[in-house]
Amino acid sequence: MRRRAELTAALATRARQRFGRLPGQHAVAAEIAGEAFGVGESTPFPAASLVKLPLLVLALRAAERGELDLDERVALADEHAAGGSGLLQLLDAGLAPSWRDMLRLMIVISDNMAANLVLAQLGLAAVNAALAGIEMPNTWLEGPLQVDAVRQTPRQRAGHMAVTTAGDVLRLLLALDDERLLGAAASAWARDTLRAQRHREAIARLITGEAQAFGGLSVGSKGGWISHARHDAGLVWRRDGSRLAALAVLTAAHPDTRMRLDHPATLATARFARDVVQLALRGS
Repeated sequence: MRRRAELTAALATRARQRFGRLPGQHAVAAEIAGEAFGVGESTPFPAASLVKLPLLVLALRAAERGELDLDERVALADEHAAGGSGLLQLLDAGLAPSWRDMLRLMIVISDNMAANLVLAQLGLAAVNAALAGIEMPNTWLEGPLQVDAVRQTPRQRAGHMAVTTAGDVLRLLLALDDERLLGAAASAWARDTLRAQRHREAIARLITGEAQAFGGLSVGSKGGWISHARHDAGLVWRRDGSRLAALAVLTAAHPDTRMRLDHPATLATARFARDVVQLALRGS
């Protein structure tokens, strides 16, 4: 009990140091050795690309049920194009990645075109109906990402956006890592996909770059970025694969809307992630 109180107090102090003077809204959810900590973890935020995490889990679930063949190839066409992050929209039409490729692209480089195809395959209504069952009761998707008004849903055209909470995202990551959502093989594949993340400017930024000092840790993560929001969520593992920590940081309404690596919210997230790791190592 004393250790839990000390850990909670230390995390609260670090969260205030990193986010207390940062403009906008911020929410943090973290877990170390089974002890949970949160600030604003139930507050809804625009989800941005964090919606790709439940899409990954639900697609792998569909594959386990035999409803989605991950080896099936999908011919891409011009009408599938999406704006924002990703690579597929820059390639010639006719390319035919597999659904497994789509999931990798959706997570590793946050490809919006791949995410939209996965969402269409699963079905928007089915995805929303399944969210509570994968530890995300406060999350809701509104439709495809970064498409023009013609392809948006009526609610999107009315200004509604997908929402999530730091608590939802953390619970999903923990359940995924604990193999409570998928079988062992699919869980391992999902962890490997998160480890392959190419956008490492937030949670992984100060951890993997100092991996030897921290004992060779690895990070699997997924972020989300739109003009007024900067999110990141991830799992941190020891060299033997056991989980050291997990965290989700959501920030929004920051006055600086530029997409840059040294954005104040991104740097604050990176520093808080390092704080979490240091506290976790101190207690292990």
